Amino acid sequence: MIFARRSIQRRLDGIRELLGEKEIAKLVRRLNNPGRDRMAAMWEVVVFCALAKCGDLRHEEPLASGSKPDILYEDGSIRFIADVTCVSDEGLHERNPYEELVRLINEVKSRLRLPAGGLDVRVAARRDVRTTLRLPPRKMLQEFVQKEIRPLIKEQMDARVSQIRIMIDDDRAGIEITIDPAGSAFSSGSFPSYDAPTDLVSNPLYNAMKAKASGQLRDAGGLTGIIVGDGDSAALGDDRIGLGAYSPKQIAEELLRQYSSIDFVLLLAVREGVAATVPPRSYSFVHPILVMRQGDGRRNDLAAVIKRMMQEFPMPTNSAANGARRATESGYDLGHHGGYEMSDDRIRVSARELMEVLAGIRTFDDGGALNVEAARRNPGPQSEITKAFLRALKKGRLPSNVSVVPGGDDENDNWIEFELGERDPAISPFR
Repeated sequence: MIFARRSIQRRLDGIRELLGEKEIAKLVRRLNNPGRDRMAAMWEVVVFCALAKCGDLRHEEPLASGSKPDILYEDGSIRFIADVTCVSDEGLHERNPYEELVRLINEVKSRLRLPAGGLDVRVAARRDVRTTLRLPPRKMLQEFVQKEIRPLIKEQMDARVSQIRIMIDDDRAGIEITIDPAGSAFSSGSFPSYDAPTDLVSNPLYNAMKAKASGQLRDAGGLTGIIVGDGDSAALGDDRIGLGAYSPKQIAEELLRQYSSIDFVLLLAVREGVAATVPPRSYSFVHPILVMRQGDGRRNDLAAVIKRMMQEFPMPTNSAANGARRATESGYDLGHHGGYEMSDDRIRVSARELMEVLAGIRTFDDGGALNVEAARRNPGPQSEITKAFLRALKKGRLPSNVSVVPGGDDENDNWIEFELGERDPAISPFR
């Protein structure tokens, strides 16, 4: 997910009394169940906890209309009602299954004993109201690869061509595939962008907000809004001015124009930055975008609440794209896997990675990979951690002290630090 599991748990505990065990149990089930809804539950927990620290927050307080919005907030200076939602491009990816195509082609390559990597897949698009990749529907993609692409790969393998090239350009698909068995260990590809919002109302962001505006917020009354968390949607990716696509602010303004019952939209976009370190380090941060109608006198008070709320947010540990991908997987995100610090007398490694090494799940030479089996099919050089422990053994040095260096709430791991003693005659020559 976007935030560290520890920070989410701390916030769950922080709203446990406010929401009650029944509602907490619902959130916990959603957070523990792999799938896109994990992201929505994550945003609800983070927003609820942050707002509860800023004023009086009530969850699913029944209104006169009978609806039960997520948030009824009041702090003396302002009162508002809001629902929290999460927007993703999952539907667009379902209609444009490029990644699934690449996965299926790689499966064919593996079964035909072609080496990993060396694959380049380019897909064309048709452009109408929206851009759509020229691919068969997802449910027909496996049959298409097996019946149309696999025989062409096999035919060229039998002919012993140096590079396999396949071109399909008809009413079924527009695909160009190159396989270089002696090429790079990595794969590449390209396709036209199909997720940029080129229509104000025909895009996932507008649809997510519309569902809330036409639902239980319709007759809420008072200052009413929608809080949108980023579940990996290109519509929240950047402001796109002059790039042929609408900005998130423009899309939210269109919703306010069409739904007079909604007074504000708060977009919580996860953006990427680069820290001025040596070497430069990339990081993620939450960028709030408050959209209200021009001249609304309540803006300053609401903006002040949002500013305080954002100060209570945890720091993202993943981008929206990586967070959404991890949310669909079972198991847990990686911690400090592959990381280390060392000197002549100390070796510091990931606590979780060390536990997995001791349990026989991985070795340090797996490089901290999430998919150990895949990493071993294309092994890299020996790990610096392995080399450091080997050097210590050859010098006859054993640990003199082992300590735990705790990680913070925004980390998914601790560190284990080994202090190395002087040469020990138990494993070295007498002197």
